[in-house]
Amino acid sequence: MKIKAVFFDLDGTIIRNTDSVRYLCIQNDRLSEFEKIECLEDDNNIPWIEADYLKAELIKGLSFRDADDKFDDNIELIQNLEMVLTYLKEKGVKSVLITAGPIQVANILGTKFDFDGIYGSQYELKDQKFTGKILSHLGSKGKVNGLNDFCANNSICLNQCVAIGDSESDIDIFKKCSKSIAINYSDALKGKASDYIITDDLSDIIDIIESWLAE
Repeated sequence: MKIKAVFFDLDGTIIRNTDSVRYLCIQNDRLSEFEKIECLEDDNNIPWIEADYLKAELIKGLSFRDADDKFDDNIELIQNLEMVLTYLKEKGVKSVLITAGPIQVANILGTKFDFDGIYGSQYELKDQKFTGKILSHLGSKGKVNGLNDFCANNSICLNQCVAIGDSESDIDIFKKCSKSIAINYSDALKGKASDYIITDDLSDIIDIIESWLAE
């Protein structure tokens, strides 16, 4: 199988100890309110995208610069991310970060690591502070739009793509890509992926990728 691009989810996949919006809410001293919304979402009282809009209101007034400065001290990334990105580059495979979370947080990772593309929801900033509004939510369909956009701009076919994610928001992109890996996955992804793995070390996907490259 010829693999030309791997699309990585962010929250729960690359970020392991929290998620990007929770992190921003903690920095804005709004964690308790965030957790109440999480409970409503977990109990299926509100859809996850609606929950995201409510959570966004909790980061109103937060300085993005402060959140950026504190990122390394508060965010735990999956082990060996850089190793895997280097491995893919050596194989001629592009790496794309694609998340329903804030594009601002995704861009922090894009600055630290050598991703070939970054897609995320557009959270509004004014004077470098979050306004509490989402201008454009990527959502599950938006992930597919990002996939299609990157492939079109890089002359890549969908049957040359791999998606890696952990949750319901990844189902649609899993369906579109030729192969997919559910990593540290929620129940929503059971039966949806080509392969499944529970790990704190991203390099564990290399054997899976190697087996597909050999097909």
